Amino acid sequence: MIRILTWLWEQPGGRSTYNAEHVNIWAAMVSRHLTMPHEIACVTDMPDGIDSSVKIITPPGEFEEIRIPTWKEKSGLPQCFRRLSMFRPDAAGIFGDRFVSMDLDCVIAGALDPLFDHGDDFRMYRGTTSRRPYNGSMLQMTAGARPQVYTTFTARGAIEAGCKFVGSDQAWISHVLGWGEKTWGREHGVVWHGSQYNAEAPKPWRLMFFQGRTKPWQVEQSDVDGAWINFHYAADLKEAA
Repeated sequence: MIRILTWLWEQPGGRSTYNAEHVNIWAAMVSRHLTMPHEIACVTDMPDGIDSSVKIITPPGEFEEIRIPTWKEKSGLPQCFRRLSMFRPDAAGIFGDRFVSMDLDCVIAGALDPLFDHGDDFRMYRGTTSRRPYNGSMLQMTAGARPQVYTTFTARGAIEAGCKFVGSDQAWISHVLGWGEKTWGREHGVVWHGSQYNAEAPKPWRLMFFQGRTKPWQVEQSDVDGAWINFHYAADLKEAA
């Protein structure tokens, strides 16, 4: 059994606003494309409106107030250090023995089993440029793997990491783990919206993340890949057809 989870929290001033509908659509996409035994969960203190099939995990409440100057909230950039709780040595009691964390702003269009059915204790989405080892949009781990990401964290260290790498939690993870961890990339059908790599990725794409200001629910039919996005980003494909 693997747990597939996402995170939902309020981000005042953020460039995007997320809500229960986004959780429900994400959960529906996961359900359509994953056949291995699994449970779908959301780490949130905003459970209203989330479908009853989605397990609610109470946020541990750690690192929520940490801010770094290199990742400016005034520009709407999210501070995601709270997600470092997944690296706790006792994470199994909160998130499950083995879990995947995925961002809500994604489109799932193909089988997820080939991505998650492996024996590695840690895997993460590859950075969106050659200067970034990892991207925080998706990771998979056996609980308790890479505990140093959690146990060595300090606010000062986070600032140093932010000067070396882009992001908040992903910068810290990159700083601590360095290069060399197993990753997913375009050869697995995992791409990011607007990247020059999309044309080179195997088609149909399995999974697309939206790291920028544009989110899947904002894409017009006439936009590049708009028809593909609008079809797959739905709670029910019959409604999207």
